[in-house]
Amino acid sequence: MKSLHATLFALFTLVAIPLASSAHGVGAATPPTRTVLLVGDSLSSAHRTPAEAGWVNLLQQRVSAASTTAPKIINASRGGKTLTDALKELPGLIAAHHPRLVILELGANDAILGASRQQLETDMTRLIDMAQASGAKVAVLGFRIPPKLDKDHCADMLAGVYQRIQHDKQIVLLPSLMAGISDQPALLLDDGVHPGVDAQKLLLDNTWATLRPLLLN
Repeated sequence: MKSLHATLFALFTLVAIPLASSAHGVGAATPPTRTVLLVGDSLSSAHRTPAEAGWVNLLQQRVSAASTTAPKIINASRGGKTLTDALKELPGLIAAHHPRLVILELGANDAILGASRQQLETDMTRLIDMAQASGAKVAVLGFRIPPKLDKDHCADMLAGVYQRIQHDKQIVLLPSLMAGISDQPALLLDDGVHPGVDAQKLLLDNTWATLRPLLLN
C-alpha cells in the first residue's frame, strides 16, 4: 500500500508541475491591453465614409504596424457631439476603458452654435481635468472653422480657446486637424465641410507627428 501511495504522489507531481508552469507562462505572455480613448465629433467618426476607411481606423492600423504592444484605440466620436455631450459621457467611458491617453477632438460644434469663449474654456477645462484625474494624458485636436461657418468670428475665438487651454493645462495640441484639407474642395464631401474618403489618409498624416510619441511610448 505504501508503494502505491508513493507512485500516485509521483504521478500527481509530474502532471501538476508542468500545468502550473504553463499557466504562469501564458499569464506572463499576455499583458493587459492598453487603451486610448478618442472623443470627437463628425471629423473623427468617419462621417458618410466607410468606418474602415476613417482616419481613426487608419491610425490604429499604423500604430499596430509600428509596435507589437500597440494600444487599442476606442473611438467614441459621433456627428454633432458637443462639449456638453462629452461631459456627460466621459466619466462612463473612463470607467469602462481606463485609458492611458484621452484625445479630445471637440469644440467646433459648440462655437458654431454660439457658445461663449468663457463657456468653451470652462467645458474644455472640465474635460481635461476629468481625464487627468483618472491618470490619463490628454491631447487636443483642434479645428479651424472654415469661412462659410464662421459666424461672429467664432473661428478666431475657438483658435484662441485652444491656445489658452494648451498654455493653462500643459496639454498636447494639434491646432488644426483639417490643415491643408478644408481649402481643397476636391477633398471634401458635397457639404463643403467634412473630409471625404481621399482626405482620411491626410487627416492621419496631420495627426501622426503629434500623436505618435504618445501612442508608442
